[in-house]
Amino acid sequence: MTEKDQRSERIRAAMAGHQGDESQARALLTASDVATRRVALGALDRIGSLTSSELQSALKDPSGSVRRRALEIAAKRSDVKIEVCLNDSDPAVAEAAAFAIGERTEISAVPSLIRMASQHDDPLCRESAIAALGALATVVEDGRKEILNSLLEAMNDKPQIRRRAVLGLFQFDEPEAQQALNTALVDKDRQVRAVTGDLLGVATD
Repeated sequence: MTEKDQRSERIRAAMAGHQGDESQARALLTASDVATRRVALGALDRIGSLTSSELQSALKDPSGSVRRRALEIAAKRSDVKIEVCLNDSDPAVAEAAAFAIGERTEISAVPSLIRMASQHDDPLCRESAIAALGALATVVEDGRKEILNSLLEAMNDKPQIRRRAVLGLFQFDEPEAQQALNTALVDKDRQVRAVTGDLLGVATD
């Protein structure tokens, strides 16, 4: 297939979503062109005709970009399983999975998120996991202590991860959480100090 043919397919996939052409969008879900498959997935979602099985299949697509698009959609749905995507070989996909789980407040994924937050090589994945844990801290009962410990551990990570951890820690009344927030007021990173100060209503430099 030529590049011109691929562009034509992408246009047809996009138009299908705007025109409500379900059959056209569905036919292009299996296109050889990665971008076309991604656009077709979004088109079916726009129409409201993307089935659970189609979305689940997209989560196993050979292309990471298609898997990421599927996770963006799955963040708004609960009819597909996404926790396994935290182990995706593509860090961008794993990061998207953590975000989607946080959006879905999927309590069962807490242990997997804690592992990602402490062990993943990619800092964006650790940051996304910490953000998701912070979101889950508002709804979880069992495992709340484990979330707190993970957030406390994250205060030794990179600045952007510490900022995420601060947001999560603010939801805890435990003394160790309050101590960590007080320490964050003098964090070496200015943005960590600023976020903490805003939450606590304290002026920082």
